Amino acid sequence: MFVRSIVLLLCTIGSLSAQSLVLNIRDNGKICTPWMNFNTGSVSYQSNPECISGPSFENTDDYTEMRLCCKGMPLTTVAPYFPKQCGKQLYTPLGQRIIGGSVAREHSWPWQVLVRGGSSMCGGTLIDERHVLTAAHCIDVTQDYTVTVGLHDRNGVQFMEQKISAEKIYVHEYYDSVKITNDIAIIYLSQSVKVTDKVNFICLPGQEADIGNKVYLAGWGKTAVNGDASVLLKQTDLTVMNCSGFWAPSQYDTRKQICAGTVGAGQCNGDSGGPLMYQYSGQWYLNGIVSFSSNCKTEIPAVFVRVSYYLPWIKAKMALATTL
Repeated sequence: MFVRSIVLLLCTIGSLSAQSLVLNIRDNGKICTPWMNFNTGSVSYQSNPECISGPSFENTDDYTEMRLCCKGMPLTTVAPYFPKQCGKQLYTPLGQRIIGGSVAREHSWPWQVLVRGGSSMCGGTLIDERHVLTAAHCIDVTQDYTVTVGLHDRNGVQFMEQKISAEKIYVHEYYDSVKITNDIAIIYLSQSVKVTDKVNFICLPGQEADIGNKVYLAGWGKTAVNGDASVLLKQTDLTVMNCSGFWAPSQYDTRKQICAGTVGAGQCNGDSGGPLMYQYSGQWYLNGIVSFSSNCKTEIPAVFVRVSYYLPWIKAKMALATTL
């Protein structure tokens, strides 16, 4: 990565202090540093390879804060042959087999999103330009939430990602946090995402995997039971299974839930709310939402919300969000 830095001397009132800033915040076609007070002394900055102009200062209307901004590359870099359909991606996913998984190819799961509220982190799935599906247990109604789309490296310089706040959140009315049933929520974004070669939405079922079929899971969750959350998006393939003998009938309802697992691979903390994906006739369908597992034990299949069962609820909330 090409990095350049300069030192800018600002004649200001107040104490002088040195700051090193990074141009990493996208704002209406610009890439900017965070806002800083006018009493800042010397400032160094690191440019961003996505800048297509030199940086310049801009300030708030009351001149209490300022920042450096450059003109950023367009978010949309779509090739002419990119299929703008649900469940399609320009970057083919790796066909490899999160715990026991592998780092995903960048932007190969363009509907995968990161959901953040307070100190919590969950996954989610973009189902159209304005709506995200996630797990109800990921949502605390006292928190504000943001959704980041087009993300691969959680700690990387964010220049191609889109970070959007949640305008409304609907948690299923009969969600039971003890039994973990009806574990589904839908987020209505404050603005539409820009569909690009790196951001697209998945198809709703549709086509569902049968027992024995291969499905895929992706997320930034823990890579070991006592480990840390993954910095890079990871993926693994799982097999749809019959949960008889693994989970009690009070915990698992075949109408509302799906079981999937593979020895040595599965979901873990931080993957919650993310997608269980099935490919059929060249398109990817959202079959499930990560709900719960046995403390990341990969020998026991994980349980996912069965999206097809909740389609009437999903469509009703989508219609409600756009009319209120």
